[in-house]
Amino acid sequence: MYSIGADIGSTYTKFCIMKDKQIEKLFSEKTPINQKEYFEKKVSELLSEYPDAKVVSCGYGKENIKSVKCINELIALAKGANFICPECELVFDIGGQDTKIIRQKNGQLKEFFVNDKCAAGSGIFLSNVLNMVQEDFASIDLTDKKEPEIHLSSVCAVFAQSEIVELISKSSRGG
Repeated sequence: MYSIGADIGSTYTKFCIMKDKQIEKLFSEKTPINQKEYFEKKVSELLSEYPDAKVVSCGYGKENIKSVKCINELIALAKGANFICPECELVFDIGGQDTKIIRQKNGQLKEFFVNDKCAAGSGIFLSNVLNMVQEDFASIDLTDKKEPEIHLSSVCAVFAQSEIVELISKSSRGG
């Protein structure tokens, strides 16, 4: 029996196809603008390849896809993290429009924090900043424990981006 999980995020939609509780296929694609129309075709394609599969959805656009169940994204993170790495209790999810930190135990959501007031620290913000400094996500060393030399505003993405533009300008002038 197949199951199809769809996380319809603000920027990307992620799909997980499972058979008998084993991951068969993972893929993502840019989240479309005309979601209901697009996902109607997408689900039809997937069901032709995986007949009788049950579709479960989560994310910002979870209501825009025909599914047997829509679940909260934080619960999906807890269950998914436990499935992939049962000993990992802390999950950090940088989404297109927000950042989520959850603590899970045995697939149960225990605590969570969602930065949903501003896009500072979100995927779109990070992508824009990396483009400004001509870097990519692969260049980020997440194991580096040094204290950063520069501190930016974490209250507002616009302020932080303005600070980065100013810092780039100063370094170009030798300041």
